[in-house]
Parts: sequence; structure tokens; C-alpha cells
Amino acid sequence: MHQRRSMKWIWLPVLLLASTPAFAAEIPLTVDFERSRIEYHVTDVSGGFSGKLVAYTLDLSLDPATPGGLGRAELRFRFTDLRSGVNKRDQAMRDWQNTEQFPECVFTLTALEPTQQADRFTARGQIIFHGHSRDLIFPVTIHRDGTQVYTEGEARLDVRDFGLKPQRRYLFFPIDPVVILRWKIHADAASPARS
Repeated sequence: MHQRRSMKWIWLPVLLLASTPAFAAEIPLTVDFERSRIEYHVTDVSGGFSGKLVAYTLDLSLDPATPGGLGRAELRFRFTDLRSGVNKRDQAMRDWQNTEQFPECVFTLTALEPTQQADRFTARGQIIFHGHSRDLIFPVTIHRDGTQVYTEGEARLDVRDFGLKPQRRYLFFPIDPVVILRWKIHADAASPARS
């Protein structure tokens, strides 16, 4: 009799754990591309030039249990979709980067660390560019309003870390090897799929 009661107490914690959800489900987010933008800036002796990413995919999810509320973030784009408004310059950049061999860039978020400022985080992730994978750390701001998410930030990439030599303008004037990326992203919870 005593053995049967002991067995009941052994199984009680197992049953409680089985009936309690361990993690809240992630909610897919849909990017508002009309209100969002991803831009870049290159500096040289004349002041430099800027451009934008005209097409990309951004896989985002909302997870209230994580810092910042983002459960997943993965950005994919083709290098040919970086446009500065000058076709000759864009083609020179594609040739320099060997875009035919390395057509795609991918960034995957791995962690968000809170800071002392509300809505400010330190983002950590991995970026694949020109066939090289590197860690990337940068500050980011994330605002949440219900199921709506707004994020903006700035990251700096040194092209030398990816096996590329800095470009030169007019063959003589060096271009800064550090490229500045800036973004403002608006997203909202995706509508559930209909069966």
C-alpha cells in the first residue's frame, strides 16, 4: 500500500510539467515594405554616396518571452538589389564584389541583450557576405505596440573582414572600407492562414 502511494507522488510532477506549456508560440510578423527601408552609405574624399536595398526578404517573429519581443530575424537579399541611382557605379560595385560568384547576403539574429535604456538593445548575429561568415554586433532600437513592431538601427561592415580590398575612386582616391548600414522596419502580426 505504501509503495502505491509513493508511485503516485512520483508521477505528480511529471503530470504537472506535461500540462504546462513551456514556451509561448512565436507569432509571424509581416513587414510593411512601403513604410520600411534599408539603406547604405559609403564614404570617400568627395563625401561619398548612399543607396538603398530595393528588394529583400525579412523573416521576423514576435515572441513576448524574449528581450525586445523578437523571436526570430533573418534578412536575405541579392547584391544586385543594392542601388545607388548610378548604373555605372552599381555595376562597378558588382564587379568588385564578384557578384556572379557571391550573389546573396544573409544576416541571422542570434541574440538581443537589454541595455540600461528602454527599447535599446545590443544585437548579435551572423552575416554571410562574399562567401565569408562573420559575427556582427550593433545597437538597435525596438518599439512594440501590441502586435506592431518598429525597429531601427545602424551597423558597420569593414569589407576587409570579408576578403575584399577597399575600392578606389578614379584609381587614386581610396574609399573608406567601412560601409554603414541603416534601417527602419515596420512590421505587424501576420494574419493566420485560412484552412
